[in-house]
Amino acid sequence: MRIGKARYLAPVAALVMVASACGSDDGNDPDAAQEEVAALPASDLNAAPREDLQEGGTFVWALSEYEEQHNMVHVQGNKAEVRRVLGALMPTPTRFDDEGGFAPNEAYVLDYGVSDDGLEVSYTLNPDAVWSNGEPITWEDYEAQVITRKGERDGEFEVGSDTGYKWIEDVVQGEDEFSFTLEFSRPYADWPALFDIVYPKEYMEDEELFLEGYDGEIPVTAGPFANPEFDDVTQRITVTKNEDWWGEPAMLDEIVFTHVAIDGQATAFNNGEIDAFYLGYDAAAWELLKDREGTYFTRAVDNAHRFISLNAGSEMLQDKNVRQAISMAVNRDTMAEVALGAVDWPITGEVNRLLRSSQNGYQDNSDPVGTYDPEAAAALLDEAGWTLEEGAEFRTNEAGDTLTLGWVASENMQLAKDEGDIAREMLAEIGVEVDVQNVPGNALFSDYVIPGNYEMASFVLTGSNPYPTDTEGNYSGPVDEAGEEWGNNTSFHSTQEINDLYEELAGETDPDRYAEIANQIDAAIWEEVLTIPLFERPGQYAMDENLRNWGAYGVAGSYVYEDIGWLAE
Repeated sequence: MRIGKARYLAPVAALVMVASACGSDDGNDPDAAQEEVAALPASDLNAAPREDLQEGGTFVWALSEYEEQHNMVHVQGNKAEVRRVLGALMPTPTRFDDEGGFAPNEAYVLDYGVSDDGLEVSYTLNPDAVWSNGEPITWEDYEAQVITRKGERDGEFEVGSDTGYKWIEDVVQGEDEFSFTLEFSRPYADWPALFDIVYPKEYMEDEELFLEGYDGEIPVTAGPFANPEFDDVTQRITVTKNEDWWGEPAMLDEIVFTHVAIDGQATAFNNGEIDAFYLGYDAAAWELLKDREGTYFTRAVDNAHRFISLNAGSEMLQDKNVRQAISMAVNRDTMAEVALGAVDWPITGEVNRLLRSSQNGYQDNSDPVGTYDPEAAAALLDEAGWTLEEGAEFRTNEAGDTLTLGWVASENMQLAKDEGDIAREMLAEIGVEVDVQNVPGNALFSDYVIPGNYEMASFVLTGSNPYPTDTEGNYSGPVDEAGEEWGNNTSFHSTQEINDLYEELAGETDPDRYAEIANQIDAAIWEEVLTIPLFERPGQYAMDENLRNWGAYGVAGSYVYEDIGWLAE
């Protein structure tokens, strides 16, 4: 999950009026805009071959948050900024390309493959791969992660998702410690997505190490970069070239991951304090930098979408009719216009939660719940028992309670605050009160969204691979037999239909049927209104033009960190 950014200087009320007007008579053609989105390249990394790059140098990489929990298996560690840091330091067995293809990352896995019946996946590990503590990376490290993610350990292991792992019946050692086979109870079509980040076995086996081992530090690594140094004062994480790396050597000497408040990143870039950042839909950033000499702007599909999350576990939003009413009262075209109208990007609110516009079978499934219809929304609220008494501003129920929803927004991000204010005005039109609370950016997820201390919030879901099954943890559940733990599902609700469809999707190998099931899931999530998608996030990064092999990677999910570097003079 990750927050994007934008800056708007007009009053919120004016924004709503202007955006609404733009939707009808500013000449924007949603169909043409969607065609333009569909025609975007799959990735844009300002690419260059390694031989054209200089050896050495420092890359200062702006992060929107300075995170503490770097165990991505833990529910608090499932964040894109964490993934960006760990990609330089930790094992990633699979490399995806921008078309959804995959291959073993031979620095860690020499070969792997699935049996004809789909019930066995065999791995041959690279025996040269070692942890920074000198221990080899063996089959036991992989086995430990499987057991933990399946939920088979005693103790409090707050696992974010068991997608894929729950169907693994056994992990069987091969002829030596560098080979093993996963035995499945049923085929899992997206098996290359397993083991996105691998940790040393002791950090998966021990309850205390699972929680605290990678919290505020990264004690053991195994990547092209090493020696992570955390500076809590400047909020920087510095990693240096791993001289003991057994793979292709890193081009850079070091990467400095530095936290810069979202609304300050463009200024920091303009002042030469950072070398690159995600620009996205930051209007002020675009105005500041669009004519800046020496700046490269990426333009590609991004494996992410922005949405409003609804906490269906909240008492106010447990009724599906209320959630549907909220969705139908939010003008998604207006929201897209506000975010995208001031930057050079096609304006369309069309989005699919599971499939990007570049992928097979992509379609919009929003009608009717995602269609702006305040009259229908008001009728749904009446049906749910929330009535608007004559002369009253907001709806109440028989007990006299007011329909008030708490919206949390990062105080570091102007767009998130604007979205809350705009939604407040929209929902007031149907008699729903929205209380917008601006909270510290670093606390938004850890203190509010993940523990469920909110009703509504807007943020971004970012994919780390091309597979829709990877979203199962975000929309299915619960993840425990008692029905109390929801893992990465921050809507705290799902249905048996959604769970069953994900089960079917995971075993489907026919691409057309696979896409059909993905669309059925998206439609089912619309029906339940776990989220209200707003738009696909633009793949627009701003970077020094001499920085290469970094930017918008599309559905590939990550970078080849050892290839990031500076163009030779």
